[in-house]
Amino acid sequence: MRDGGNPEAHPAPDVGEDRFAQRNACRFARGLRLAVLSAAAVVVTMVAGAPAPAEAHGRLGAAEGRCRLFIGPDIMNFTGYLPEASKNEFCEDIPATGPIIMVFDAEQEELRDMKVELRIVKDIGGEEKENQDLQAVTVAYREPKSYPTGTINFEHTFNEPGYFVGIVTVTGDHGERWVSRFPFSVGKSFMRDLPVYLTLGLGTIAAFLIYLVHRRRDTTTAAKAHKPPPPPPPPSAPDEDHGPEATPAE
Repeated sequence: MRDGGNPEAHPAPDVGEDRFAQRNACRFARGLRLAVLSAAAVVVTMVAGAPAPAEAHGRLGAAEGRCRLFIGPDIMNFTGYLPEASKNEFCEDIPATGPIIMVFDAEQEELRDMKVELRIVKDIGGEEKENQDLQAVTVAYREPKSYPTGTINFEHTFNEPGYFVGIVTVTGDHGERWVSRFPFSVGKSFMRDLPVYLTLGLGTIAAFLIYLVHRRRDTTTAAKAHKPPPPPPPPSAPDEDHGPEATPAE
């Protein structure tokens, strides 16, 4: 036969199926990118639209197992109490509205000889805006006073949730003046943590979609690997190019 070689030994690739699988993979990848971008846009919109404090927690934070307020070169230990809530003690954000008690304990002796002024204002975006009308944004105030025992108890009732800034000003007889600001929220803990929750949710969705992509590719590869061989070609007709068959000699 003129047709040499075995056609089953080198089967022609199924170009149509490969292109179809590639198109599906590209479409799925585009859908994945679109889903991730859409979720990211939702996160950005919700975070941008939600009211948030203009600053971080400033000079108040947990250190060495204690909640501390750093003021000038010195430190005050801070403890917040919410008597009417199930969570009686807090460090930064106040979980619910109602009466609160803030306790400041001076670690250094020099703070006990200095005058301490306490003020709580609405968080409207920084000191410059506050100073335009400080009294209008002040929600609680205690005039400068020395505390020989080093302990300051400050009580106030927050009737509405919101974002606030605590301002502690310490002045000395030799011209010292230290100011410490600590923004905090009241009844807004979930909104402050909302970007974290949304980021975790977005990461989970992206990981699941990536898993689906890899699973789809593995399924396609396995299907190709177990693809049954093509049926054998039909028997070919005798090759007429060799001329008429030889007849036996007479």
